[in-house]
Order: sequence, then structure tokens, then C-alpha cells
Amino acid sequence: MLIKWIKCQVNEENKSSFSNAQKGWGELKQLDGFIGQIGGWDKNNPFEAGIISFWRDDRSYQAFMEQQHDGIFEKSNQRNTYSNISVQIFEKMFNISTTDMTDFLSKGSLLRVADCFVETNKQQLEFEHMQKEVWSKGMMASPGMLAGVFAEKKNGRYLVASLWDNDRSHQWYVDNKLPALIQSSGVKDPAIRITGSLIKVNPKWIVF
Repeated sequence: MLIKWIKCQVNEENKSSFSNAQKGWGELKQLDGFIGQIGGWDKNNPFEAGIISFWRDDRSYQAFMEQQHDGIFEKSNQRNTYSNISVQIFEKMFNISTTDMTDFLSKGSLLRVADCFVETNKQQLEFEHMQKEVWSKGMMASPGMLAGVFAEKKNGRYLVASLWDNDRSHQWYVDNKLPALIQSSGVKDPAIRITGSLIKVNPKWIVF
């Protein structure tokens, strides 16, 4: 599975237009290989939108980029609604749950995304091991964590995304589980850099 992580910087006066334009991506559901998309505004940065989408494989995604992307984009009138955009592509490694995250896109209200960079090959292997044996198990044991996914990109880049039923569940995890997981996993190592986003899901942006 291919995972696309998009962040857009949007000025206050353009937030409504951006949100309306985002609804135009509903056309994605007609495309072969498209699985789902979810997004909203970052709770800690109200002028940043975060959108994550899921594709069956690189072949179907590239076909979309070559054949349909520009048409949908122009029709949505979204071009002038943001000041900056970042797009990153990752390959799924494993689920952080017993089922796939895409099965819960219509059920979660909070999306946590961690964009991680790990410097050396040895540290990357350790990071992957800790994610599977420490972080994933700790998150799965947290009430309200619906599903998640761990994905990789070349050169030590990783994405960790989790979907939660509500803010209270995620805050319970932050207060009660996160400190021990940080200590056990060694993510405070200066060789590991993490940028986090906490997205309040907008139901009108969901496509599946």
C-alpha cells in the first residue's frame, strides 16, 4: 500500500475556500486503486491542513497523477487557497492494529501523524524494531485507538499514523502511556527527529 501525506499552509481568509475545495476530491473514489482519504486542520496549528490518502500501489497512484490529478485539481479551484504545500510518499510496512486503518476512516475523529527521520542504517533497524515491539503494542493497548499504520520512505524517513475515536482517548494515551513508551523506545535520541501533527478530522473531507 502507498500512503500520501500532504500538509498545506492556509491563510485565515482562505480557510473556508480551501475546505470547500477539498470536498472536490470526492472524485477520487471512482478511480482504480484508490482506497481512501482523510484530513482536517491541525489542532496545534490552525492554519495548517493535513491530509493522508491511501492507494493500492505505486502503479495505480502514478496512473492517477498522469491522467486525473490535474483535472480534479483545476476543477476544485484549490490552487490559490494555500500558500505552501508539502507532499511525501511512503510505503506501508505494517499495521498498528489487528485491522487496516482504512477500515476506520469514517469512524475516527482525531488523526495523529508523526513524520520521522532516523540517521543511520543501524538506528533505522532499531527504530523499526522498537516501533513494532514497543510503540505498536503500547498504542494497541490504549482505549480509543482505532487503528494505525507504520510506513517507510528511503533514506531513513518514516511515517506513523494513528486514528482515534476522540480527543479524550488520545489525551489519556499521552498522559498514561506515552511517557513510558518514550523511555523504552529511545526516541529522544538526537539522531531521531520527529515532526508531529494532530489533525481534527473533518468528515466532509473523507473519501472512501
